[in-house]
Parts: sequence; structure tokens; C-alpha cells
Amino acid sequence: MRFILVLLGLWGVFSYLRGRRQQQKPRALITDGRSKRKPPHIVYEIVEHDGGWAYKVGDVFSETHPTRREAVIAAQNAAEAHEMSGEDSFIEYQDERGRWHEEIESGDDRPEVDVENQTMASSR
Repeated sequence: MRFILVLLGLWGVFSYLRGRRQQQKPRALITDGRSKRKPPHIVYEIVEHDGGWAYKVGDVFSETHPTRREAVIAAQNAAEAHEMSGEDSFIEYQDERGRWHEEIESGDDRPEVDVENQTMASSR
């Protein structure tokens, strides 16, 4: 029994050290400017939500507004703020595989943003 516990303990220490070594790989936080990537395109979509209207980006909804017009105005304000340049910032995010990434995001690297408002005829 002691032999098994010793082996499990050694295996645990080995796994811990191996995992730590993998986490200490150097990361490129700042690009050298050679890769000119196209800025992402973000669409704020106006939708009915929770008894009112909201804007939606991907699968994420904003707060609910009583009228479609108020949701459009809120989406336009959010889109304008999203396009404004600012200071460089350090960001962390998790990808679809669950891995965390760290980057320095340029304050000038802003996405293209649109508000998709199909029809104002259905405004209340």
C-alpha cells in the first residue's frame, strides 16, 4: 500500500512539474507590425428580447429597452464607442478550446461596426 502511495505521489509531482514547464513557454505579446490583419467586422442586430427590444452581438444581448427606437439608439451609441480609438491595453481572453491568451491591444486597432436595423416601420 505504501508503495502505491509513493508512486502516486511521484506521479503527481512529475505531472505538476511537466504542466508548469509547458505554461512557461514564451508568448509573443507585441507584434512587430508585419502582419497587417483586417479589422474584425461587428454587427449590432436589433431584436425582440424579454418583452421589449435589445441589440445583440453574436450570442450576447444588451439590456432590454421598451421600444425598438430606444434599442437602435443604444446600439448606435455602443457602436460609436466601440469604434473610438483609445489607449493601448492589456487584454486576456479565452478561446473556444478553453485556452487563455494574453495580448497588448493597440488603441488604434478598432473593428468595423454596423447597426443592423431591418425596418423602423415596426417601431412602437
